[in-house]
Amino acid sequence: MGERALVIEDEEAIAELNKRLLELEGFLVDIALTASEGRRLARAHDYALITLDMMLPDGNGLAVLKVIREGDKTTPVLIVSGMNDVAITVGALDAGADDYLHKPYDAKELRARLRALLRRGRLVKSPRIGCGNVMLHRSERSVFVADAQLDLSPKEFALLECFVLNPGQTLTRTELLQKVWRFDFDPGTNMVDVNVARLRAKLVGVGASCRLEARRGVGYVFSEF
Repeated sequence: MGERALVIEDEEAIAELNKRLLELEGFLVDIALTASEGRRLARAHDYALITLDMMLPDGNGLAVLKVIREGDKTTPVLIVSGMNDVAITVGALDAGADDYLHKPYDAKELRARLRALLRRGRLVKSPRIGCGNVMLHRSERSVFVADAQLDLSPKEFALLECFVLNPGQTLTRTELLQKVWRFDFDPGTNMVDVNVARLRAKLVGVGASCRLEARRGVGYVFSEF
């Protein structure tokens, strides 16, 4: 029996197309035509992959995404939407989406993106990684500094994970956009700097023994004192 995938899409023709494409990848596929049904199914099953439309008849796709991520699920989520706006794309990725595909799209591109998400999700990961007194529990997506739990947003967690995996290395804004936001271009916003500043303030506030420093005009480096 294959893995399960969920298609949350209110246009039935598109939902059926996405279902067939996922079935070609070996999935058993459920379809939800509304946000409420999508939330119900996402809570009820452990899906290997979810495609999610932004505009649903009874709510916004971001509300469904929030439910998925609040349940501590790391299921890869691909937003598929006709809303071609950089600010909306950034908002979806900041909220915890793994990738974003604009309609209309080519079926081959959709399948390629789905395969890429699955490869990321199936990478063998160390369950815990750390730097100094900072410890990341990756499966639970939680962070502890000494004995205190640190409250991070999904993107702040992804940033910290990226820095801990690359200690002492200067990571450019472009690299962070690619690794954390999955952007292959600069959207022309300061979202990297804003999120890094929030993360740094939280780490300093709880006495982390690792520091996050800016390299002017280049990027950021994370290292132990």
